[in-house]
Amino acid sequence: MVCSKSKRALWLVCLLVVARPAGAAEPVKEREEGIPSPSPAAAPSSLTLGDLEAMALRGNPTLVQAAAQIDVSRAKALQAGLYPNPTIGYQAELIGVPGPAGKSTPGEFQGGFIRQEIVTAGKLRLSRAKYQQEALAAEIQATAQQLRVINDIHIAFYEVLTAQRLIENHRELVKNAQDAVKTTEQLVNVGQGNEPDLLQARVEANRERVALAAVEQRYRRSREHLATMIGAPELPPCPLAGQLEPDGPPLEWEKELCRLLQESPEIQFAQAEVVRDEITVKREKVEPIPNIVVQGGPGYNFENPGPNPQWNAQVSIRVPLFDRNQGTIKQAKADLVRAHAEVARLELILRRRLADAFSRYETARASVEDFRERSLPTSRKAYELYQEYFQKRRAAWPQVLVAQRTYFQFSDDYANALLDLRRAETEIKGLLLVGGLNVPPGPTPQGHLEASPKPR
Repeated sequence: MVCSKSKRALWLVCLLVVARPAGAAEPVKEREEGIPSPSPAAAPSSLTLGDLEAMALRGNPTLVQAAAQIDVSRAKALQAGLYPNPTIGYQAELIGVPGPAGKSTPGEFQGGFIRQEIVTAGKLRLSRAKYQQEALAAEIQATAQQLRVINDIHIAFYEVLTAQRLIENHRELVKNAQDAVKTTEQLVNVGQGNEPDLLQARVEANRERVALAAVEQRYRRSREHLATMIGAPELPPCPLAGQLEPDGPPLEWEKELCRLLQESPEIQFAQAEVVRDEITVKREKVEPIPNIVVQGGPGYNFENPGPNPQWNAQVSIRVPLFDRNQGTIKQAKADLVRAHAEVARLELILRRRLADAFSRYETARASVEDFRERSLPTSRKAYELYQEYFQKRRAAWPQVLVAQRTYFQFSDDYANALLDLRRAETEIKGLLLVGGLNVPPGPTPQGHLEASPKPR
């Protein structure tokens, strides 16, 4: 009779143990606090993606560099269109030469002059236009850099949300593992378990504590990545307001490809380089047309009888007899051919990069749908059935733990699949621009092409 009562008490303890994680079997959502160890006394305002983007636009140093590159190109355009400075001077001829009476004379002629080079054929206008086009290319690169920063912030934001969800899952697993140790100890005490079962339960509990520490470290790393991308290393531990699950219809290949080829700043930059090289060809073609140099000024002629006031005037041009800028014109034309080919090359490489990103997107989306519609509901159902069987003494407690562990492992995999989906989605929607802390590229020097980015 005593043994029967002990068994009934033991089953009651087991049921209470199982009942605790049953309520936690729902798919874990982001905690409202958003940090591993929130303080109940502290209630900081949450940060949204919009807040983080605004902070990054103020604090990310690469955006300052991109803006400075625009100023550099505009300054070059200003300088290239400035007219040459005039030259003023004094001239004298035959100073100190003895005159007819044997006396030194003040010279045959003395006076001042002013010399000015007159630039012809619109050279200054074309030179300025070339650098103005370079400034436009720098503006396109600044826009691209802003997209890189925003996209990286989105990815870092989703990494933090994923880490938060994993922390929640692993906290539940640690609780359940600790409950399993207690239950096994009770089973050993009443002769229903053995020492190997207890040792295995303790090993599982220790492993779950290590796994929890790992995901907490992942959270801290993700949080630091987000802070550095924003440009605020001392970002306060404010909670993040957002969701990991995507909303809206799935992306379509043809639509995204068309949008990429039309809106990509990388292609727009290459097209701006083509226009710049076209202007350069025009500029080099007019280079052989000589500029006109004029010089004139008043003076005095000291020949007898003197001094007599007079004016001096000169006009000169350089004759393009041998050097007609032939080599530079050919080089400019070759650069233009290369620039046209660069546009075509970029279109091809963007298609390939989009194909890679879209493959990752479709794979992650299929995985997310499977977890959401089949794997998670099925594993949860199996977990609940094992709980029911255990209550009816038709299943052993370790089977309940295995089903529970399987469900939470699927929950982890589901969170990671969501992160993969969000990463690929962000890249595709963000025109494949990532690398918000890389130095923003400037205009391509004449005769050179930037190294193409490695496909991901």
